[in-house]
Amino acid sequence: MFNFAFDSIGEAFMMQSANGQYHGIYVWSVVFIVLTSLLVTFFIYKRKIRNIGKKIK
Repeated sequence: MFNFAFDSIGEAFMMQSANGQYHGIYVWSVVFIVLTSLLVTFFIYKRKIRNIGKKIK
C-alpha cells in the first residue's frame, strides 16, 4: 500500500504518484505547517503555564 523506498532525495521531495503527478510539495508544506503550529502552540502554552505558576507562588 505504501512505498517508502525512494532512489534519491529528489524523489522523496517530489513524490511522483502512479499517474505521473507530483504531489510532494503539497505533502511537505502541510507537514511543515502542522509541525510549526504544534511547536508554536507548545511554547505559547508553556509560557502561559509558567506565568500562572509564578502568580500562584
